[in-house]
Amino acid sequence: MDRQEKDCRALAAALGWQVVRVFRENDTSAYKQKTITLPTGERVRRVIRPQFRELLALLGRRGADAMIAYDLDRAVRDPRDLEDLIDTKVLAGFQVRSTTGSLRLENDADIAMARVLVAMANKSSADTARRVKRASQQQAEDGRWHGGMAPFGYRMENSTLIPVPEHARLVRQAADRILAGDSLYRVVRDWNEAGVPSAKGVKWATTALRQILTNPAICGVRTYRPVLDDGSLSKEVVATTEGIWEPILDREVFEKVGRVIDARGAAYRVGGRGRTRLYPFSGMVRCGRCGIVMRKQADFYVCCMPERGTCSRRISFAQTNTVILAALMEAYAAPGILERLSGAASVSEEAKHVQKQLTADRAALGRLDDDHYDGVVDRASWLRQRARIQDRIIKGQALIEQATPLLPTAAFDLDAVADEWDGRTPAWQNQAARLLLDRVVIHAHPKGMGSTTNRRKHETVQQHEVRHAQLRAEIMAQRVELVWAR
Repeated sequence: MDRQEKDCRALAAALGWQVVRVFRENDTSAYKQKTITLPTGERVRRVIRPQFRELLALLGRRGADAMIAYDLDRAVRDPRDLEDLIDTKVLAGFQVRSTTGSLRLENDADIAMARVLVAMANKSSADTARRVKRASQQQAEDGRWHGGMAPFGYRMENSTLIPVPEHARLVRQAADRILAGDSLYRVVRDWNEAGVPSAKGVKWATTALRQILTNPAICGVRTYRPVLDDGSLSKEVVATTEGIWEPILDREVFEKVGRVIDARGAAYRVGGRGRTRLYPFSGMVRCGRCGIVMRKQADFYVCCMPERGTCSRRISFAQTNTVILAALMEAYAAPGILERLSGAASVSEEAKHVQKQLTADRAALGRLDDDHYDGVVDRASWLRQRARIQDRIIKGQALIEQATPLLPTAAFDLDAVADEWDGRTPAWQNQAARLLLDRVVIHAHPKGMGSTTNRRKHETVQQHEVRHAQLRAEIMAQRVELVWAR
């Protein structure tokens, strides 16, 4: 593009024209069409070229007297775009030139020739697109990698994928942990804490890990999804073949991991409306003045009173969550939590025994994982023992549900809520909080109490921070009221 602009500027200088503005369309196709909906509601096919449209707008309002393009097919490849250029020229009367001489619209002969050349250029693009599409399909049928960025766990070499040992090991460990009950978040958190580099040099996110573990390439499978006529990528896979590269995961393990991830994702869908963004205490924090739910906006819980300007109450999101979480964990650690949740005065001795066994099994599961990750227990023994322990936990949870019908079907291990909290999803945290907490009422800022403190003379920074923290704690204690459900 730099060379094209240089040649266009040279032509302008030779003609004695002053350059008013340069329009660049880098990585923008002048051929591919997309389906769009017009303001009238009509769905049409159009080539989307914002810079070209801006150019026509400038020429149409006579912001320039001429247009220079490098070549005709660099200016237009779609007959409709050419007709729009011709119409704008007729109305505004500007000149059209190209460095190659292929684009002139001075008379009927020039216009007729331009239409023929654009039709030929459009046909050439269609032929190229068809050949590329067929070559991509053949490449997939042969099990060859399509090129581009290699998935995590591999590197590109001689147009194929070569496993990176340290990355492949991380992928296998992640798959094992997901099957063992760990969440995507826990794996991502551990990778970030360990400084595992991502392909783009940013912190790992659960979305990236999900894409890795559900990418068929890691089990040696090559899939092909064609480009549709509207330019979008097909959602349906039309070809699946064995790749010529070494797989990182067994096919069976890959499919199991995919089913687990899909099942967890389905469990977090709310009200059949798709995935809903939740926070640990979503829907529970209410304005003490209006009584309606407060929502997270930036770093605050904000009152969402429908009539604007009627209520401006807000409170720190992080500090409020800290207060709620501390009280919630204290409540879960209190004696008799099982009786409290069951709503009964007493719980059967059998249920208490099962709860103790669940606690013991959870601890045993943690020790087993540690032994496996430390190399004390081999993978086969680890999976076998873990399956037996998990089976006992599932049966125990079913017994607890029967004894405590008010518990949700997720069947929490009550003694492990505090230990599991950080590694669980917001949906799980929200459900666990609602077992004990009915709502959190946010009151107004205490009258006569400032929001901050000034540093005193001869007071150290540390002393000032301690005094400020004490003030904030006093304020939060008066502003945040917890209403317990049980």
